[in-house]
Parts: sequence; C-alpha cells; structure tokens
Amino acid sequence: MNKTTIITALLALVALAGHGQVHYRLEGNIGDSTISGKGVVRDMYVHSGEIIDTVNIIKGIIEPVEGELSDTTICALIIGDMPEGKRINFASILYPVFLGGGTTVFDGRTMRHPFLKGTTMCEDYTLFHKKESEILNSWVMGRIRKANGGPMQITTADMGREQTEQIEMTAIDIINRHTSDMLGLYLLHEGAINYLSPSTWLELFSKVEPWLMTKPTVYNMSYSKSMMEKTVKTSEGTMFVDMESEVDGNTCRLSDYVGKGRYVLADFWQSTCAPCLTQIPMMKSICQRYNERGLTVLGIAVSEDVEKSRRAIKKHGITYPQLLNTQNQSFDAYGIQAIPYTILFAPDGTILARGLFGEEIEQQLKKIFNDK
Repeated sequence: MNKTTIITALLALVALAGHGQVHYRLEGNIGDSTISGKGVVRDMYVHSGEIIDTVNIIKGIIEPVEGELSDTTICALIIGDMPEGKRINFASILYPVFLGGGTTVFDGRTMRHPFLKGTTMCEDYTLFHKKESEILNSWVMGRIRKANGGPMQITTADMGREQTEQIEMTAIDIINRHTSDMLGLYLLHEGAINYLSPSTWLELFSKVEPWLMTKPTVYNMSYSKSMMEKTVKTSEGTMFVDMESEVDGNTCRLSDYVGKGRYVLADFWQSTCAPCLTQIPMMKSICQRYNERGLTVLGIAVSEDVEKSRRAIKKHGITYPQLLNTQNQSFDAYGIQAIPYTILFAPDGTILARGLFGEEIEQQLKKIFNDK
C-alpha cells in the first residue's frame, strides 16, 4: 500500500468516525397494565415511516430492545393493531421517544405527556412538557374556580399571555441547550412552536447548527421559517396586507373593509374548527356592542368551500360581514398557522394587535373605546 492510499484510507476512517453509529436501548412502562401485545418504533421524521424496531409489551411493561442508529432519532412508539406490511393506523396510541446515545426509559404513568428518562434529551423533553402541563393545569383550575359552577368553555385558544410567556421561557432555555441535536428541532417544529413569538422562534432557529439541517430525519423547516418571517413582517404597527377572493363571480377584498376609517376586528375561522365555533358568540356580542361605535367585526373563512361556510353562518346566526373563499391566503399574507386567529386593524389600516384570544379581545376593545 503506497503513501497516498494510506492517507486516503485514514481520511475515510476520520469521515466515518464523524458519522459513527450510536447505541440505543428502550425500556419502560406505557402506563396501562391492560395492554399486552406488540408495538413498533417508527422514525417520526421520515415520510416513508421507516420502522426501526418492534417491542413486546406485557401488561404495560416494555420488554427492553436495543440496537444501533446512525444518529439520535426522534421516534414514535406506536401501540395498536398494525399488521406487518400494512400502513400505520393513526387511531393507535402514539408516543414520541428519543432513541440513541444511551438508554431511553419510557414512563407513561405520570402525565399527559409521558416522562422520558435516561439521556439529556429525554430529561429535557420531560422538563419542557412537565412545565407545560403544570401551567396548563393551573390555568384550567383557575378557569373552573372562576366559573363557580356555571357554564364554561375551556380551550387553550384563550390562554393568557402570562401562561404563554412562562412556557416560552422554559422552551427558550431548553432549545438554547439543544441547538445541535434533535430535541431543539423537535421543540421548534412542534413541541413549543405555539408558545414562541415569531421573532424569538427565528432567533432560536438561526442558532441551529447547519449540519443538523442536512439530516434525512429532519422535516423541511423552510415552511415554518417562511411563516414566521411573514408574521414578523405583519407585526403590530405595520400596514395591512390585502387579500382577495371570488364568490359568485364577484371579487371581494380585505381592503373593502380595512383602511376605510373604522376599526376592524378580523376573525379567521373555519366551519369545522370547534374552537372557532366556540368563539362566534363572543364575536356576535362584540358586533352588537361596538358596531355603532366604529368597529366592524369581519369573519374570514379559510381553507374551505363557500357552501360549507354559508351553512355554518346560517346555523350560528352570524350577521356580521364575511370574506369567503380565501383558501390559504391568510397563511401566505399573515403567516397564520392555526385558527381561530384574530387581527385588530386601526382605522387607517395599520395592525394594532394580532393573536388576541378570548378576554384579551374584550380588554383591547375596552381600552380603545374607553369602556370601564
């Protein structure tokens, strides 16, 4: 073997060492002693749904399995009726787990999100969801006490800024510690995305190490990044972005209402969205109280057929104006990723507030119209 061949071989070994395999072991308790059978461990972020391993479950106990992976991987532990070779039934019980770099201990007996133990990623995953659950549970109990036995609706859509900010602080701390592994991407992609402000999300995303984004197990994050950038560009104080749609041969525009000398409260909704329908009575009440004082409540139906929207409008007795058939324009124009969603426009068309929910909407309007 000549000198050139030896150097080439050494460089190849160095390259392989940089992408060496990691050992995984999975064990634990799914939290239901009535379940016995088989489950699968599937790579969550590969669209083909690659099955990494299978597990035996005896009276809720996961018999330990172990093996090798090219890198730490976010997986789904799926328990249900899944004959070999068939597509995964998403009605089955699905739990996220991180495999690689040690033993992952799964404990589904404790909370809405199962505890994961054994590795740093598992411990910090549990830390985030434990904090999230504590804050959500405290908020729900507060709502129950406030209702004092009366009727109430509980949805996270109208959770207060205080609760959101507490969860956000925890997420920021954990993501900053995991910008070079899959936990940081998991929290940015789904675990914490609804708690992070768009500007904070973009700042954290910019810290993710570039090599991690080349991994085949990572979703394409460009869409989320694009939505966050659009949200920042249409933040409070900026001018509205117009939208238009065609209904019955007529063109309707957001600018038909916004920038015309009246405040406009735009409610982005859909007829099949339960939280959206829950918010409609409040919107009707706001319309009755503030319409003659200079506020227009405007419904904007997203991503659905016109007739579905019309049936819901009739069923729920909605009388305030609607912008129908907008499809995905609200996502493209304002970076909206979940509904219901509200944006409050000033009489000149600038955005006064966005992302307000429930009581926050009422409080904002009271300030504008000097109500006590």
